[in-house]
Amino acid sequence: MKSLRGLLLLAFVAVASMTYAQEIDESEWNKHSVRPVRNADIMFKKTVWYRVNLSDKINQPFFAKNRWLPKLMIDAVKSSLLRPYENDSLKKRLTIDEFKERIKRPNEGGSSSEGDDWGGGDDWGGGGGWGDSGDSGWGDSGSGGGGGAVAAEANDEVYPEDIYLMEIKVDILFDRRRGKWVHDIQVITLVLPAENNGGTLERMVASFSYKEVVENLFKENRDALWYNDRNLAESKNLSDAFDLLLYQGKITKYTNTQDKDIALLYGDAKGDIALMKGLEYKYDLVEYESDLWSN
Repeated sequence: MKSLRGLLLLAFVAVASMTYAQEIDESEWNKHSVRPVRNADIMFKKTVWYRVNLSDKINQPFFAKNRWLPKLMIDAVKSSLLRPYENDSLKKRLTIDEFKERIKRPNEGGSSSEGDDWGGGDDWGGGGGWGDSGDSGWGDSGSGGGGGAVAAEANDEVYPEDIYLMEIKVDILFDRRRGKWVHDIQVITLVLPAENNGGTLERMVASFSYKEVVENLFKENRDALWYNDRNLAESKNLSDAFDLLLYQGKITKYTNTQDKDIALLYGDAKGDIALMKGLEYKYDLVEYESDLWSN
């Protein structure tokens, strides 16, 4: 009898511990982090936004022909591997129709309102979820009549290599438990430059949770490659390339009370002051990190 009570007590403690651990996970960890740091262990934190030009020579390994990073991400959306967000707050998902509008060539109207060639319904997938539903998904429907519509829709899209701008939202923090300075990437936003958007303004295509990109696109994907043309043996998976901070970008925004870009903070229309202030902020972070180790 005593042994039975002991077993019941042990089971109760185990269940209570699991429940408590789950509560801690939900309240004390960032759900969008690939390697989350417990909030109580964060001694310092700043959020910065980098503008990355993938056509720059230093960033071209992310933009190798037929392995353009934007193409991989757009194809992953079409294959229901990724779900895009409206902006980098990661609060509102885009519907499939909204996403299709954002990847259309400029000045080509809204001719795709008749039906949904992305999965048969008005949302992601066959009338509801992300998976295939009957014969309305991406596979062979049996009739053979949908190929022309899909091809026509693809012709209305911007070329993936035209989307050569990215914004990367990064939490820079110091983990005092491990004594480690961490660059915790949160969001990747694809941006169509003005010159490829009819010469008007830049177009924000979509934002993606970096954690979802790593888990659903980069992981064990041979095409998700940081291409090293000097030594193919040193080519890396894109997740490793991002971990190693192999991208080069300009800081265009950092956390501030007005939630404005650096250019707007300083009333800088040309961007010269913003560029200088972004560099100053970057150097200040490096100096702060150095001071942490010297004190």
